[in-house]
Amino acid sequence: MLIGHTKNIDDLKSLIERGVLPHGFIFSGSAMVGKRTFALALANFLENGVFETPDENRILQDVKIIDLASIKALDPESSGNSIGIDAVREIKNFLSQRPNASTRRTLIIDDAVLMTTEAQNAILKITEEPPASSLLILIASDTEGLLPTILSRLQKISFGIVPESEIAEWLALSVAEGLAPDQQELCRAKSVEGHSKKCVIPSKKAVDAAKKSFGKPGLALRLIFDEELAESIANVEKLLKASPTARRDVIKKIIELDDFNMRTFLDAFILVLAWNNGMKDKAALWHKTMTLYARITDFSLNPRLQLENLLMD
Repeated sequence: MLIGHTKNIDDLKSLIERGVLPHGFIFSGSAMVGKRTFALALANFLENGVFETPDENRILQDVKIIDLASIKALDPESSGNSIGIDAVREIKNFLSQRPNASTRRTLIIDDAVLMTTEAQNAILKITEEPPASSLLILIASDTEGLLPTILSRLQKISFGIVPESEIAEWLALSVAEGLAPDQQELCRAKSVEGHSKKCVIPSKKAVDAAKKSFGKPGLALRLIFDEELAESIANVEKLLKASPTARRDVIKKIIELDDFNMRTFLDAFILVLAWNNGMKDKAALWHKTMTLYARITDFSLNPRLQLENLLMD
């Protein structure tokens, strides 16, 4: 379900109604504010006339999403850390076909900064001579990783944070409409008493998640439903509370967990730092954490040594 970003909705509708919708956009802004959801809502509007994310039973015929998950699904042997030239070849084939039900064939590249230089150069050629009925949307939290020539050829739309009150109301009243089936089931299991057959998020939990989400609806959802993130947050808090002499042992136990994921752990680490206003030397630790996060795809990175270095100084 789409929440917030009403000005962007109005602007895109106006472009479509006037017949001047560009062939390409860059959706930029903080992670989890709704950029991908907005892109799907736009594609749904072009295909079905409704500016809202399609429900789980409706498949958009003229939309394709390229992200790390789709890359891994196509090639299980791939590293899963970048979007390469093979994906761009698939993109060209998709965009070259005529739409089936929509006015445009919409291609969405999520985490576009993960495209290799070769892939970006191939995308650039597509933007120079876009197929007549195509729409290319690149999604990026930070556009610095994109080639300047790509930035100059695509129209940029910025996405800001969503007011906390809107997120809380959305979570408490209507979030069920936008949940995946597995989230629906989990939500029903955790619902307030008397609502076992329906997804109802307690108001207090909705308000708390909204407050901790920093204006990001996607993060608010993860705080309620993502059990992996919740476990990582608990491990981060345990690590930060441990004495300097005990931290090596705590790190070792965390790293040895079967489901340990460095990216999720650092997501949790960054969140806990942001929530903890009274932490000593928070700025220095924040800087080191963000530097480590930027190196997350480095194959030479040793998680245990990196986490020890993060906290042992």
